[in-house]
Amino acid sequence: MIDADKNSPMFNSYASIEDVKQFATQRGYSLPDDSVLPSLLFQAMDYLDTKQWKGSKANKNQPLAFPRKGIYVDGEPVPDDVIPTPLINVQCRLAVDSLEYDLTPTVGGEVLSEAVSGAVSVSYAEGTNSGRPNMSWLNSMLRDFLSGSGVTFKVFRG
Repeated sequence: MIDADKNSPMFNSYASIEDVKQFATQRGYSLPDDSVLPSLLFQAMDYLDTKQWKGSKANKNQPLAFPRKGIYVDGEPVPDDVIPTPLINVQCRLAVDSLEYDLTPTVGGEVLSEAVSGAVSVSYAEGTNSGRPNMSWLNSMLRDFLSGSGVTFKVFRG
């Protein structure tokens, strides 16, 4: 059961069933019936749990990574008692995307043969190398929240 109440001891999702339904409706995505939505949101949470976040948990005993303290967006601190809207939207988008592909596949395949002579050649068993999905939109939506997502250069004149 999805519990998107950050104050609940059973808190297990940033987005609610209503959040994902509203997100999908606004963007023209089709969703299956409501009975499937919790599993989609949990798959999205599983993916988000693999990310490295800026800041630290607002409460060391909270079950999920957010809310967090020490995060800034456009130079302003994000309150440490909220789940940021971009994070809710990303979970909803991931839930929709999980209808098309596995968000956390087992990467790699059973190696059938390898050869090294000039160029390296590797053959994989058919259907065993699913790879990770390409979600370039994710990093741009979460750039203010992901650790190591930005690059800073300092230029000095000598």
